[in-house]
Amino acid sequence: MAAYAPSLRLQCRGKLDVKSSDASSGLRVAVLGEWVPPQLADVLALQRAEEPETAAALVGGTADDQPAPQPGDGFDLALATVYRQWPGWVCEALWHDTLSVAVAKRSHLLAYREVPCCEVLKQPLIGEQSTAGEPWRAVAQRVLGDALQDREQPASSFDIAMTLVSAGYGIAIAPSARLAGHLNRGIAARPLAGAPTVVMAYLLHPRAPLTEPVARFIQRARSVS
Repeated sequence: MAAYAPSLRLQCRGKLDVKSSDASSGLRVAVLGEWVPPQLADVLALQRAEEPETAAALVGGTADDQPAPQPGDGFDLALATVYRQWPGWVCEALWHDTLSVAVAKRSHLLAYREVPCCEVLKQPLIGEQSTAGEPWRAVAQRVLGDALQDREQPASSFDIAMTLVSAGYGIAIAPSARLAGHLNRGIAARPLAGAPTVVMAYLLHPRAPLTEPVARFIQRARSVS
């Protein structure tokens, strides 16, 4: 998948160490994990509109036989849903979200504008196994206590979890952005009471001086919420 970047010259804000470059070069952005943050499309659209001479390519794999990219695999930046410690790289929280409750469209929980935790704990809970290590899970567990881990019925994928929710087998806790693509498939969502904030994506970039195109891409990513 490739997008062709934009031409507005952004001033580099923050603490980026930038080295000058006479000509724009292509950017390679590694996407780590099975879920792609929807904000990435907005960043790529900005890149294409503002700096069309710099091509931005996405790299990464989600298949079991295709390992996630690692430092040294030939990319400039990376996006991840979990915090990663790579020697010589900076990992910063980039995009945030709030936790919501996914329910079937006929659920009585839709009577609530925000679903109380006590009501959540009365329902069968469905969880996706692959999200067990993501930071938002720790936030959900702090809010709901041990019941989240003790009572959840595991599903092998998010699609299967949402299918079970749609069929009325239970409810699921997930970030709002994760649920957005399923709202036309028999799923409805309500904020969890208090709308706990979670980190949805981290940006990784080298600690060494960055080229100007890379620095500008980072500033575009930071400008998108």
